[in-house]
Amino acid sequence: MLDQEEEIDNDEELSQTRPLNRKKLLILLLPVVIVIGLSVGFYYAFNQDYRSTPNTYSIVKRSGAQEGEEGITVFYDLPEFTANLHGEGSDKQFLHIKLNIELSSVEDVKTIEALTPKINDVILTHIIELTPREIEGSAGLYWLKEELLYRLNLATAPIKINNLNIQSVKVETASD
Repeated sequence: MLDQEEEIDNDEELSQTRPLNRKKLLILLLPVVIVIGLSVGFYYAFNQDYRSTPNTYSIVKRSGAQEGEEGITVFYDLPEFTANLHGEGSDKQFLHIKLNIELSSVEDVKTIEALTPKINDVILTHIIELTPREIEGSAGLYWLKEELLYRLNLATAPIKINNLNIQSVKVETASD
């Protein structure tokens, strides 16, 4: 009888596992979490496909194209540009503008992609000199569009940019 009670006590002691010490759990899991975090960080930091978001373009066929023309229009999206606007007040104003350009052939896309740093420079050097009054209203946006189109055609010659489309414009005010 005594042996059975001892066996039951021993079985109860064996079946009751002690909870894992928190320090031991931390020591075991912390290196695993660090290795996973570093792996993910290195993947995103050094993966060229993740870092470079390709510029997109779409092709639209035109009806009524003359003989010798391809009869297409290529809309090439440029990245969004953000620049400080010159102002008289203490509030800083930022211009956010998203543009796309119209090209007449698909072959021009590769040239435009190669000239992207030059295109970005042309656009940014012009818009950082703007004041909020210069781009007010439709007349201001039309002037900005025509000025950027002229400058881009100078920078990308002999490739001709047929048109510049403004996708979005936002002027943001930030107080100091």
